Amino acid sequence: MRLYLSIIVLAALPGTSLQGADAPDMLRPFLKDHCIQCHGPDKQKGDRRFDRLTGDFTRLEEAEMFQEILDQLNLGEMPPEGKSQPAPAELRLVVEHLTRSLAHAREVASENSGKVVLRRLNRVEYRNTIRDLFDLEMIDFDPTITFPPDDAVEGFDNVGEGLVTSGHLLRNYLEAARKVAGKIIRPGPRPEIIRYDKADEKPNNSLDKGGRRAAGRMFIKFRQPLGLTRLDKRRGVPTAGEYAIRFSARAIRRKSRYKNQDLRYNSDEPMRLSISVDSRELGATAHRIIGEYEIPDDRIVEIEHRVWLEKGFTFHVHWANGPNGSFKRILRKVLPKYNKDALHPARNPPEMYIGSGPELHVYTLGIEGPFYEQWPLPGFDRYFPDSPIAPGPEYLRDCLTRLANAAFRRPVTAAEIKPYLDLAERYLEEKKDFWAAARYGVRAILTSPRFLYLTEYSPGPGDRKLEAHELASRLSYFLWSSMPDAELRAAAVSGILQTPAGLRAQVERMLKDPRASALSQNFVEQWLHLRELGEMPPDPEKNRSYYADDLETAMREETRRYFQHVLSENRSILEFIDSDYTFLNAALARHYDIPDVNHQGFQRISLKPEHHRGGLLGQGSILTATSNGVETQPVLRGVWILENLLGTPPNPPPPDVEPIEPDTRGVTTIREQMGKHRENATCFECHRRIDPLGLSMEHYDFLGRWRDRYGKRLPIDASGKMPDGTVINGPDGIRNYLGQRPEQFTRCLTEKLLVYALGRRISFTDRDDIDRIVAAMPGHRNGLRELIQQIVASKPFHSK
Repeated sequence: MRLYLSIIVLAALPGTSLQGADAPDMLRPFLKDHCIQCHGPDKQKGDRRFDRLTGDFTRLEEAEMFQEILDQLNLGEMPPEGKSQPAPAELRLVVEHLTRSLAHAREVASENSGKVVLRRLNRVEYRNTIRDLFDLEMIDFDPTITFPPDDAVEGFDNVGEGLVTSGHLLRNYLEAARKVAGKIIRPGPRPEIIRYDKADEKPNNSLDKGGRRAAGRMFIKFRQPLGLTRLDKRRGVPTAGEYAIRFSARAIRRKSRYKNQDLRYNSDEPMRLSISVDSRELGATAHRIIGEYEIPDDRIVEIEHRVWLEKGFTFHVHWANGPNGSFKRILRKVLPKYNKDALHPARNPPEMYIGSGPELHVYTLGIEGPFYEQWPLPGFDRYFPDSPIAPGPEYLRDCLTRLANAAFRRPVTAAEIKPYLDLAERYLEEKKDFWAAARYGVRAILTSPRFLYLTEYSPGPGDRKLEAHELASRLSYFLWSSMPDAELRAAAVSGILQTPAGLRAQVERMLKDPRASALSQNFVEQWLHLRELGEMPPDPEKNRSYYADDLETAMREETRRYFQHVLSENRSILEFIDSDYTFLNAALARHYDIPDVNHQGFQRISLKPEHHRGGLLGQGSILTATSNGVETQPVLRGVWILENLLGTPPNPPPPDVEPIEPDTRGVTTIREQMGKHRENATCFECHRRIDPLGLSMEHYDFLGRWRDRYGKRLPIDASGKMPDGTVINGPDGIRNYLGQRPEQFTRCLTEKLLVYALGRRISFTDRDDIDRIVAAMPGHRNGLRELIQQIVASKPFHSK
């Protein structure tokens, strides 16, 4: 319906000729019958008003409106059901003319465009760039920890429009640069190796009081941590580096006379010992599990775990899957049920339990380090090599120039680097401290706009093509969320990067690099809204397994591995809609009620129809993220499918309209509630598309578990009818609906990837390039890696 009003203004455009059915005498009554009623001065459905369009296609916002009109008509969304419909011949003529006129307008707009994109690094990009610039271990060192969150535009937080810079952020940049400079510039001798140990030399059950105090913390207090007193008192390791954590342990009486439900413990699982690290200075945010090991029954096992620790970090070991709850509870409530000699619960000594229940014994525990593969560290040696005994101004200038060439992601000119060199040299003259001056110069470079921003320079208004180093940066921040490496910069210098074969080879190489995991994390989490997972967690008391099995992490990992598999194997993107496999560990398989999955790590699992999984729609990460922790949200799920799989998100309600609260008294199911909602005319237009999709997902509960009934009685009706008349029933019905529209899903994913790759909104002038990519994909078996190659080879990717 939005289309028809535009025909009048199109008739006046240069190069556009509307004849026959497009005559004004015919269009005026047509517009009156089909458009103005809903998109005129009295009513603006979807926040669209057409009577103010001027027909000036040099105005990008109008050209984009006309393209949106054409899209809606091609999708069959307009005119809506129940409204007067145009004759097929008339409609065909309108679509043909509008398609041709918009193509001409895009050609003109593309020739006259020369907009330079200036966007800063977001938090993830800044952190990764620091990591790669200086070869830093960033596991527990994060200079962006105090940065404000980045705003998302079009669903992504790397779009320049949303990456504003505030005074607060600038202060954080200064502090981050100070921390980084202090960390990388570490001249002098290699730090001394320290070693702390705790040992219990009695590997038996007859422990004296001192032995119980040393080893008993592991098997008496169950899941409480065991650490090194000397290290804790010193508040962690003395300097950053790699440390070896060593321990020996064995499992005792994994199966005992105590029932699992009494101990809140699963004796069928091997005992597992986990290692955690934390920092008193950083608090709870620094705590994390770094490793977990199975401990065999009645056999001592010796384990060494190496990890990079920042200064001030310490470690502890835990019985990861031991009896849950306090030892006091066992003595008071469990022991009397099994031991007739048990005294008054408050006076039962620990010895009455020791030797009868499951125990995890730790015999030795120690830490040694720091170790380094080389000294000085690579980040220091790369920019300050062969440091003389008495370095001077010339050496300082050479080192800072070397750093600036990498930090600014292109060769710097003498004029560009001069202010930074002069600043550092003046500091050296004043303070007489070379390494302090070096840190000062590093801080200046890391707070330069040339480092903080991905700047694309344009010599003239007609020059829109990226030069080689700009192309290298765009490519690396697309695939790695980080700076170009040495090989990519060399390809830019040689000119190979700007050849089709050279560019394609670099993309293949980069996708095989571990840094490409950034695409599986940053793009996937934002495309699929997985960052919302955990914002509304379920009740811990009613959903204990969700927390005990860490299902939130497992769900996120399933989706990440699934995407990475499709990418690495260049499998069809249509497998995001449906497939006969997924990636599960034992805990997530139990949650899905899929039997015979016993491995703790993630592995590819073949799916059967009765599993009700396959594709993205059956994955717990998405199903949980589109719920509220208590119940499902069919509207949110329906919107999610429209936005992320079909590429047709419903218009948000106008900002000045309060949310409508329909009268839902007397209804018993979510379907009846939503039916009442659609009775309101203001809601109907969008909900006729949202509700069938959302209700068809009702077989999945708020944590993604399959169900056939609400509670124990009420059967679930998961049927629905789309606006085009297609009947869908359950998740399989949605998969079939999407599978019949592969081009629409391909376009949706292409546009999402293009926004992420370019760091800007999709423009009206990008449409022809998107059409070419979508048309080419079936010839490449719809491979995901090929889709990325097509995007990188496209004109928008090479343009400013």
